[in-house]
Formats: sequence, C-alpha cells, structure tokens
Amino acid sequence: MLLINQKPIGELPDKQDEYKKGLKNLRANFGATLKFVRPGHPMKCAGLDSKGNVVPNMAEPSPPLIIPLRANVPTETGLETWTLSLGAPKLLPNGLWDASGRRSQSISEQLTISLDSNPELAFFLYYKSPIFKGGLLKIDDPIAEARIEGDKARADLDLQTALYATLGDEDQLKVIAQAYGVADVDKKHPDTIRKQLKSIVVAGDDKKRTDPSSRGVSEFLEELKVTDAVRLRGLVQNSIDEKKIIWKEDGRFLVGERELCKVPIGDVSRKFDYLCNFLLRAANKPKLKELLQDVVTREYLEKVTDDKMFTWLAKVNELTYNFKKAEDVKKLVFECYVNE
Repeated sequence: MLLINQKPIGELPDKQDEYKKGLKNLRANFGATLKFVRPGHPMKCAGLDSKGNVVPNMAEPSPPLIIPLRANVPTETGLETWTLSLGAPKLLPNGLWDASGRRSQSISEQLTISLDSNPELAFFLYYKSPIFKGGLLKIDDPIAEARIEGDKARADLDLQTALYATLGDEDQLKVIAQAYGVADVDKKHPDTIRKQLKSIVVAGDDKKRTDPSSRGVSEFLEELKVTDAVRLRGLVQNSIDEKKIIWKEDGRFLVGERELCKVPIGDVSRKFDYLCNFLLRAANKPKLKELLQDVVTREYLEKVTDDKMFTWLAKVNELTYNFKKAEDVKKLVFECYVNE
C-alpha cells in the first residue's frame, strides 16, 4: 500500500487520482511491464577466462543497488513523504500509519516489474524514487522512448496551432486562459495571454514526469471545446482576480468571512486545481450554488459572450432551461442572479 505523509492513498482522493493516471500513462507508454536497468552495468574490465586467456572486456558482477521504498518529494510547501508498505501498514496511536514489511528493493543489473501484479512498486520507482530521477536507473525500451520523444514533438506543434489558430477568437482564448490560472485576462493583449498560457501548459507537461495528475498539452487540447468544467475554472479565476475568492495562508479559500474550501497541506502547491475539482464534485453542489450567488453579478454576466455559459449557470441553479432560446435562457439567468 502507498502511504503519503503516513496516510493511505485510499484516504486521499486527489493522490488516488494521480496514482490511477500514472498507471494509465505507464501502460500507454510501456505496455504491461517495465524493465528497469542500471546504466553502465554490467561494468567491463580486463580479466581471465577459464583457460587463463586475457579477456579485455569481461563483464564484472554488479554489486546490488539498494533502493529505499521511501521518498521525500519536494512541493511548494515543503516535503511530501511517499512510502511503499509491502505488508499491511500498522495503525499508530496518533491515527497515522506506519509501513511494514521489506523497506527496500534491490537490483543487480535489471529489474522487470509487472503492472498487473505489482503496480504500486512500478508507480513508486518511476514517479517518486530519487534513484530513478537521478539517473541511476532507466527504462530499457528504446522504441517507447523514441515514441515519447516523437509524441512530444507532435504535441509542441499541436500546441502552437491551438494557441494561434484554434484560439483566434479572443473571448474563447480568455475563457481557456482563465481556466488555466492566467490572471487579469481583460487587461492583457491576446498574444501576451497566449504566451503566458503556453508557459503554464508546457510547465504542466514537464511536471507530468513526477506528477501524472498534472494538466499538460494533451489535457489542454482536449479542453479547447470549452466544457462546463472549463467554464467553472474560468469563473473561479475571475472571482480570484476580483478578490471575491481569497486564499489564506492557513490553507483555506474564503468568500467574505465564509470558508469555501479547506485545502489539505499536500495539495497546497496546486490549490487552484484542488478548489475547482472540489466544486465539480456532485456532493459539493450546494457549495457551488452558494458561491455563484456571491460572485455572479450583473457586471459579470454582461461580459459573458458564451451562450453555453448561461446554460451552465441555469443548470447549476436547477432552472428550467431546456428547449428555450439562448436569449430566453440569458434572461432567466439574469433574473436568478441579479437582485434589483
């Protein structure tokens, strides 16, 4: 079982999501097994064969490399400790858990791990172990590595096309940019927005190497249609820009004096994503409806150019919007959210 800061991953929905996405990426790139090898091993040296003849490049037995099944992963708020418990973890008196079983994994020259029988070990070594990140291990799969490099080159081309062609409409560009955390889009030139948006997307793609839940180029391209989730993210960013949603250093998002969401310390580095995911959950719909009543004003609605934004606002507040014309839905939303 994987433990994060001595809590089982099953108790941490966002970390569980990261784990599932990580395994999905590993299967897509490498198939059902990962073959880890030690670069430079076996080492070669001059030696003698069984007949006493000198062999200039004889393979030398490799001493085992011991890989701790515990890793301190840096985040913006400090270290996040990941531990792989090979046995059933032990519950401590303080409510936290301690790993049990073997505390390390050894490798001589190579180690093959099945994603079917040992997925947690594969995930830990690939995404969290400093031994792999430091280059003491690598994946032995030249075809997969070439494919990953080719996919990255194609993604770069698709990203450029999306930013400067697909997002030629400035209103759509602003909605998408806000959904990715670009602040104050109404005050910036479109190409400045594109530049900042590209930096965020590329950084997210790079971060996938250690955090598979990060949103990178593929997620960005999927979201260009502007889904309801993107509309919510844009509204949240707009509310943050206007200081209607305030972040407090104690880990809370506030609307006025009311707590909107408490962010776990392990997710503070991606607090914007956490807040949006929190509001998207069906169980938190009352929180979302309450938020909309606080932040959706006449001034906000008058800036909205996307008819489907009005449809989404009507849907969240359970207004009857089906089979109505766009102008009628817009009128319905104004009547609901603007109190005059």
